Amino acid sequence: MLRYRTWFVLLVAGMVLTVGSTASATTTEQAEASTVTRAASLEELILRQVNDVRSARHLAPFSASGSLSRSAAAHSRAMLTRGFFAHESANGTSFSNRIRAFYGPRSSTWTVGENLAMFGGMTPTATAVVDAWMGSPGHRANLLRGSFREAGVAVMFNPAAGGVFGGEATWVVTLDLGRR
Repeated sequence: MLRYRTWFVLLVAGMVLTVGSTASATTTEQAEASTVTRAASLEELILRQVNDVRSARHLAPFSASGSLSRSAAAHSRAMLTRGFFAHESANGTSFSNRIRAFYGPRSSTWTVGENLAMFGGMTPTATAVVDAWMGSPGHRANLLRGSFREAGVAVMFNPAAGGVFGGEATWVVTLDLGRR
C-alpha cells in the first residue's frame, strides 16, 4: 500500500550544490530533467481553488500570467532536477530577482511573492495544496494579499528526485504571484 506523505515548508535555508565536473554535471542534469514531468491540469485546479478562496473573502481573483507561469515552471523544474527546495535559486539568487527575469516591472508598484509546497508519494490534490498554504500564516497572507493581481502555477513531478528529496517520488508546486 502506498503511503501518502506531505511536507510543507514556510521558510527554507538555501543549499549550495558542489559538482565535480561541468561536463558530467550537465549530462546528469539533462538526464534528470528529462524525468521531470508537468501536471498542467492540476495547475489549473489549484489556481481555480485559490481564486475560490479569494472570492469567498470578497477579493478579486488572480488572472493567469504566462510570465509568472514560466517563472514558476523553471523554478519547480530546477528544484526537482538539482535536488533543493527553497525560494532562492540553487546559486543563491533571491526569488524576486529570479521572478524579475520572467516578469519584469512595468510600474513603480511592481511586487511579487511566492508559495512553495512539496509532496512525497501520491499525486497531491488541489485541495491538499491550497489547504497546506492556508494553514501557514505567510503563505496564507500571500494568497489573500489584495495587492497581487496575477498568478502562475507550476506542478512538477520527479519519480526519483535526488538531493534533499532523497531519491523519493516527489511533487513540487510553485505559485508565483505579482502585480506590475
